[in-house]
Amino acid sequence: MSRIIFVLLVLAVITAGCLTRKQPVTRHYVLEYPHTETLHVKQEAAIKGTCIVRTAEVSPAYATHQIVLRENTHEIRYFTFNTWAVRPEQSLTGIIFRFLEEHNVFEAIREPGLLQEADYTLDTRIDNLEVISESRDHIARLVLEFRLTDNNENKVVNVHRADKRTVLDDRDLNLFAAAVVSMFTEELEKFTGQVKDILANPI
Repeated sequence: MSRIIFVLLVLAVITAGCLTRKQPVTRHYVLEYPHTETLHVKQEAAIKGTCIVRTAEVSPAYATHQIVLRENTHEIRYFTFNTWAVRPEQSLTGIIFRFLEEHNVFEAIREPGLLQEADYTLDTRIDNLEVISESRDHIARLVLEFRLTDNNENKVVNVHRADKRTVLDDRDLNLFAAAVVSMFTEELEKFTGQVKDILANPI
């Protein structure tokens, strides 16, 4: 009988420990267009015409809610309790829309699927979106491509590719998300600047 009581007491202690043990908290991170205090004066559109903005195409390894940590040249793993609140393809496409609207790049922008014809189509491809674990550092890496097609001429206006890296000050995924947004908008600004120059000075 005493042995049974002892076993029951041990089980009770173990159960109590399990119940009181702090459960891991899942943290969700967002890729959002940066909020600025600058008031932008609405100017005439830099590029005449309408542009279709297609949903960003994200490489399958990075297309889910899971955040990728690259630990070797051909080895990745996913964070267990840290995820994207919204899939990257949706978040990054939203950033493109906000950027083009705020900077008044085209006369009009819209999503694909509508019946109206458009003068241009903007495609975005994301090949890598990851944290790289390198020695004691965590590095944000973003590999992307922007492509603008002139639908009337049936030709590519400009292709911009970039492989960007930012060393994070701390192993903090909030810093990682901020770095991704910063790198993405920086390259988008370069790309649209190139497009404006090309269309302003046609060959």
